[in-house]
Amino acid sequence: MTSTVATLPDFHTAPPDATPSVVTATIRGSRVSRRTVLQLVGGGALGLGLAALDLVTRALPSRATNPNPVLSVWNDCRGYYSSSPTTCVPATAWYSSTCNGSWHRNDSYSGSSVTYNYTFDNTSCSSRNAWRWTGSGVNRKCSDGRTVYRDGSTSRNTFSICRTAI
Repeated sequence: MTSTVATLPDFHTAPPDATPSVVTATIRGSRVSRRTVLQLVGGGALGLGLAALDLVTRALPSRATNPNPVLSVWNDCRGYYSSSPTTCVPATAWYSSTCNGSWHRNDSYSGSSVTYNYTFDNTSCSSRNAWRWTGSGVNRKCSDGRTVYRDGSTSRNTFSICRTAI
């Protein structure tokens, strides 16, 4: 038997021996109100909005979500200075490359064989991050933190201070 265009069934007419599936019959038998459609559209829009916000926060670097942590300064030494008005204590703290502006760094650096991880400490100075003082023509601020240095198998975790003139 050969088929011609004239013998093909119409797209909109079901074949005479066809019965709808259970899913098709259920969908055709249900009545969807405007309220249900609006609820579905509103729920979908809310879901897309929350997903977009989640993607934005994941795309930002971790420091961008809180670039300025709560850092506070004592206006006096609070006992945290040595006999020289220009030296923060302890003198054994790490002072090299620890500053980001006048605050302790909160980032990391990786070179060819070394890694530095800098972390500020909000509460190391009697529940604040820094202290400042003036005297003998020198105005200083010291901001506390930690520096972790790694070079191959060598690792050092040191209390560090960002010492700046103010």
